[in-house]
Amino acid sequence: MDSYIDSNLKMAKELSNVILEDLEIQQLPITQVLMKAKRMARLLHDSDAQKWLDYEMVGYPVIFDPKELGSCKKYFISDRPVIRNERTHKQHPIGLPQLESYIHSTTIDSLTKIGANESMKMQALNKHHELINDFEHIKTGIHNYVIEVNISLSVGDFAQDIFEDVRLSADRFIRENCPRSGEQLLSIHERMKNRDPESYAQALGAVQNILSLVADVVAPAETRSYKDKKGHERKLGPDQYLNRLFTYLEENVHNGAVLSITESEMAYLFSRPETNSGGVTLEDVQTAIIHMYLVIAEIAKIRKIDTIYINTLSSVPRN
Repeated sequence: MDSYIDSNLKMAKELSNVILEDLEIQQLPITQVLMKAKRMARLLHDSDAQKWLDYEMVGYPVIFDPKELGSCKKYFISDRPVIRNERTHKQHPIGLPQLESYIHSTTIDSLTKIGANESMKMQALNKHHELINDFEHIKTGIHNYVIEVNISLSVGDFAQDIFEDVRLSADRFIRENCPRSGEQLLSIHERMKNRDPESYAQALGAVQNILSLVADVVAPAETRSYKDKKGHERKLGPDQYLNRLFTYLEENVHNGAVLSITESEMAYLFSRPETNSGGVTLEDVQTAIIHMYLVIAEIAKIRKIDTIYINTLSSVPRN
C-alpha cells in the first residue's frame, strides 16, 4: 500500500511539472491542460479539485455556490464572462474551453472568412482582446493550484530526504556498534507486513529491543541513580534502558532545543502504547519507529563528534 501511495505521489509531482510547462511554455489547448490537471487531482485523491476542474471544463451550473468547491474555492475566479443557458435562459459562468473557443472565433482570420466588414472587425477585435484578458486571468487559478501542489510535493520529498539521511545515520550506527539490532530491524519489517494488532505489538517490542541494545553500548547499566536537569531521579539499571539513553543524551547534548525535542521523543517511547485499551495500532508502531531513528541518529551524531575529537587529539604531537 505504501509503495502504491508513493508511486501516485511521484506521478502527481511529475505531472505537475508537465502541466506547469504546458501553461507557461507550450500553450496547449486548455482542454488538454485541464484533463492533465484532473488526472493529477485524481492521483492525489483531491475530490474538491476534481469537481472544480470538471466545472472549468464544461462550465458552471446556473445555481452555483463557490463553497461547493471546498478547499479549491480560493482558485475559482468569479470575474469571468457568463453565458445564457438555452433551456432556462439564466446566465452562468463560462468554462475555460468554451472561452478559448470564443477567442478563436474572434480572430481577424475567422472574421474575414465570414465576410465581416471593417466596423464589425474592429468591434470583434476589441472583444477578442477582452476575452484573452479574461482567459489569462482565469487560467491563473489553474496555475496557482498546480504550483501549490508542486511545492507541497517537493517539500514532502525534501522532508523524506531528511528522514532518509537520519535513517541511514542510525542504520550505520547500529551496524557498526550493535549489529545484533539488525535482526530486530528485519523483525520489524516482517511484522509490519502482517497488519494485525499482535504483529504490531511484536514490532513495538523489536523497537524496544533495539533501544535496549543501543543503551548497552553507549550507557551501560549502573547501580547509581541519575538526577536529571529537572530534578527527577532516574534509575540506570539493566531494565531502565530509556533512562540510560536519556541520561547519555542530556550529558552530551548542549543545544537546549535539540534536547527538548529529544526529550519529547523519549517521552513518547516511555508512554508504552501497547497498554492502550484498543491494543497497538499501525500508527503506534510507525511513530515509535520514527522516534527510535531520531534518537539513535542523535546518539550517532554525538559519537561521531567524540570520534573526531579523539582522532584530533591523537594526531597532535606531544612534547
